[in-house]
Amino acid sequence: MHGFAGLGKSWALPTATFVSKRTARPGYSEIDSSEFVDNQDVLKAKIVCMADLIRASNNFIVYSGAGISTSSGISDYASKTSAKVPLAKTGFSAQASFAHYTLVELYKLGMLKRWVQQNHDGLPQKAGLPQKAINEIHGAWYDPTNPVVKFSGELKDDLYEDLLDWEERTDLCLAVGTSMSGMNADRVFTTVSEKAASNQEGALGGIIINKQRTQYDALATLRIFADIDTVFKMLCEELEIAKPTPSKKYRRGSFSNQPNAHNDRFALAHYDRKGVRVKGGDSGGCDLDLSVGSRVVLLSGSREGERGEVTGKNGEGHYKIRFMVRLKKGGTLRPIERKLGWWWIEAAVNGDIDLLPVINVRRGRKDSK
Repeated sequence: MHGFAGLGKSWALPTATFVSKRTARPGYSEIDSSEFVDNQDVLKAKIVCMADLIRASNNFIVYSGAGISTSSGISDYASKTSAKVPLAKTGFSAQASFAHYTLVELYKLGMLKRWVQQNHDGLPQKAGLPQKAINEIHGAWYDPTNPVVKFSGELKDDLYEDLLDWEERTDLCLAVGTSMSGMNADRVFTTVSEKAASNQEGALGGIIINKQRTQYDALATLRIFADIDTVFKMLCEELEIAKPTPSKKYRRGSFSNQPNAHNDRFALAHYDRKGVRVKGGDSGGCDLDLSVGSRVVLLSGSREGERGEVTGKNGEGHYKIRFMVRLKKGGTLRPIERKLGWWWIEAAVNGDIDLLPVINVRRGRKDSK
């Protein structure tokens, strides 16, 4: 109930605040959906321990699940919880929580090195996290090359390779709001936790923040039962960093004032005409036209080569692209709208990503879609 850090301490056990015999993740875990909270004194002691672990870490990462976004109005569809929060009008209208903003602040301070995100909601980026710092391993609403992955689906190759890289590199993993019911991505938590349990040099292990139990609680260096946003408010005080002030509505930054952002046309100096980042030398650059009516082609993912048409932007400035797809083999073509997050354009102009998500369909090239 406390993790290895609680061994030898007289910490009181967490108190049950919601008791249920219903399985939290049917088909993936037999653990019920009962919820627990630490008392205030124990929670304070755990926050001190959490801060010490973060300070000692060289490769601290976060592994987030649905629980981090429930206070933003996105329902945790996979679990049966007691949480009662107003739902966002749509998932796309949801705004980042205090926890999202605090983790972004830790990234800006150089403490957090990588964010592995099970959710699809783009809330870390809305809180200011650059695209280069996140691995949206299970799909993303704002990346047309990375559609949401079904439980039986295949992970995107480059994201899986990145996951394996950070599995080996990390010395401390914070699992927040995730039930960790056996997904492949859980390895970023279990591997470093097993290293710490076997006293491998440099391994600090894993921290879990979740009101519900998980199958990996016994592996944790530190186990916290508490409201997620409350934990991060206390962590800010313990780390002596200013509490971030979440904006009421996401606004893209001053990037739109840059000289290469004109009428939704962008000059990308770091990329060649195939959308590949060129390190050094003169690539000649790549122009990307995302004005209404322009046509683009996906450069990676399960639908690589699929073509679409830009139809406009939503209220937050994210591009809307319409694709004609067959939902099943032999079926008729149907229009599907996907979003391209504004943060992808920021990353492209800065040369932060290896491959652009889309390039324009070249004139004169046959376009059958």
